[in-house]
Parts: sequence; structure tokens; C-alpha cells
Amino acid sequence: MEKTICLYGGSIFDGERLYPKGAVLFNEEGIIQVIEGDDIPRAGGSFNVHGQLIAPGFVDLHSDALEKCIEMRPGIYFDAEFALQNLNRRLSACGITTFCHAVSFADNELGLRSSEKAEDLVRLIRLYSQTHKTTIRHMVHARYEIGSMRGLEILMRLLDERLIDAVSFMDHTPGQGQFKTIQSFVEYYGDTYKLSREEITCMVDQKKRTREIGWEKVADLALRIREDRLPFLSHDDDSPEKVALVKELGVSASEFPVTIEAAGAAKARRMKVFMGAPNLIRGQSTNGHLKALDTITRGVCDGLVSDYYPECLLQAPFTASKKYNLDFEETMKLVTSNPGDYLNQDTRAGRLVSGAPADLITVDHFGPWAKIAQTWVSGRCIYNSNIENVL
Repeated sequence: MEKTICLYGGSIFDGERLYPKGAVLFNEEGIIQVIEGDDIPRAGGSFNVHGQLIAPGFVDLHSDALEKCIEMRPGIYFDAEFALQNLNRRLSACGITTFCHAVSFADNELGLRSSEKAEDLVRLIRLYSQTHKTTIRHMVHARYEIGSMRGLEILMRLLDERLIDAVSFMDHTPGQGQFKTIQSFVEYYGDTYKLSREEITCMVDQKKRTREIGWEKVADLALRIREDRLPFLSHDDDSPEKVALVKELGVSASEFPVTIEAAGAAKARRMKVFMGAPNLIRGQSTNGHLKALDTITRGVCDGLVSDYYPECLLQAPFTASKKYNLDFEETMKLVTSNPGDYLNQDTRAGRLVSGAPADLITVDHFGPWAKIAQTWVSGRCIYNSNIENVL
């Protein structure tokens, strides 16, 4: 018989509502009961969280963090499994219990972003997720660069093997999307990878040549994604026309739209909109595009992702509430139940309800920056910063 754990003595957010006081009972099989008020049942393991917030573990739909951990500096690589193990520990301390590795499938890109290296990463993530080494739920979000012929072939094979959990389309051809001008493309690759203008010009020409045929070929991949009923996203949408195009392909979410018009068009077409938590924390986009705060205040944001900085996911709802006076329940949904429902509503990830996975966190939110006190996955405590109350 599984040991029942009871966390009590703090406020509770269950994925929908915030309870000022209550308790959560769970075991390794899942959540047993969420109790509001002072009537606290005693269980085999009862732990007072001393006013901390009890909440579902965070659900992160998109993060490039593994790429950053492997290639810490441009051209400086570390062993991928070493990076993955370190990232796993880091995510536990961030309260992220379901994590989608954004892996890029692109031809003729720099650094890790090649289709062959992407396949190796996907297989490593899947293998690692099935071992005792992992503490959180690792998933794969495949990012397909329009025009990548080799990437299309490899991605279709990985879909055949059921190794992909979500797919997004991205188009980094300069003149649209993330790179509105050729100059912004030149500055990014020149600064990041120290390329000459001639080398960057060759990249631009290659992308322009493959883009048109790429959009023609992408219909087959879109059909396959729809047939598999996978979460299907579009990256860096910049106009209502782009949103209309991807919607016709079956895309159900727009991530990082670069204009408020694109975000609004996506919502009007009943698509989800996901923005970056680092954007909200910093108060601006890295590339000077749409602010996450503007999408939240206008009611067109459904969720936040860590993008490249996992620690930002925890801070986002507290920053939104404390700094911008936004409703705390609504901002907590952006990092828990909303992305959890989009990823797979049947799993009830991001919710504390009877029968849901016992993935939950306790948060010390009393200082200027929130911090994770405990992280539980499948009813097991995988991280604990409460030295005086080691479980």
C-alpha cells in the first residue's frame, strides 16, 4: 500500500482557484484529495509548509535550455548526457515537473541546430527519460525549420517511432517573422557566431531559395501531425495573414507572435497564444518585438514558456501579480493548467485534482523573488530546500 503524504499549513492553488488555507493528500499513484480550510487530516507523512504556496508543478511547453547547456559558448560543446543530467537537477529546483525540450530540425544552420544532431538529442532525451536518473517528466517539442528537406525526412521517421510529443513550424528567413529586416538577421548572426557579412549573405540566399519549396512540402508534415493529434504550433507569427496560413495547415497555437495583430488574429481563430516568461520578467522582447505583458493585459495570452531561462517560469506569476497588479489566479494558470491542458488534457498536468499525477511544488514567496521549497513528482520528493525539514 502506497504511503499517503499530506502537505498543509499554506495557501493552495489547484490549477483554477486559490485557497487561502488547506491541505493536499497524495501518494505515488496521484492526488487523493484537496481540502480547503483548517480541517487537516493526518496521514503517514504530514508536513507543515509554514505559509508557503502549494501548487501544481509547472508545465513548460518550450525551452531551448538543453541547447544552451550543451553549447555554453558559441562553438564550445559539452557532452549531451552530462548537460541533460545537470539540466534535470536544475529543473527540479525550478519547480518544472513537465518539460518540453525544444529541439530544432534545420539544414545548414550553425551550432547544434542541424537535423542530424537534433535526431541524436531526441533519442538521448527519450532514453534518459526512461532511466532512474531522471526526476521530472522530459518530453520533446520538435521545431521544424521551413525548407529543411533533410529535417523533414528525419522528423517523419521520428514521428513513425512515436518519439515526438509536440511540433512547431518556424521560418527564420529574413524579411519577416523574428527577423523583420536583413540587417537584424546580419546583426544577430554576426554578433552571436562572429560570421562575416559574406558568410551571412550566403545563409540568407540559401534560406530564400529553400523557403518557397519548403512551404509547399510542409503540407505532408502538417497532415501527419494532425493525424497523430499532437500539439501543433507556429513560431514567430508576424501578421494575421501568416496566422491564417498556418491555421489552414491545422496549427492550434501561436508561440511568440511578434505583433499584437498576429496574437489577436490567433485568438480570433480559436488558437492558443504562448509567450516567453523571460519577456515578462524583463518587460521586453529580446528582439524588440511584442511584449508578453501586453498580450496578458489584452487577454490574448494563454500561457508562458521558459524559452531559454527555466528560472523565469517560477517568477512570472509573482512578477505579474506584484509588479503589474494582475490577478494571481489567472497568471498562475499561464504556467500550470493552461499549458498542461494544451499539451494533453487527459493527463491533468498542471492541476491538483483527484486522480491527477502527484506533481506539485511548495513555493516560498515571501522575499523579493520567489523560490521553490519542495518539488514532488509522482508522489516522491525530488527537491527540498527546507534544510530544517528534510523529508
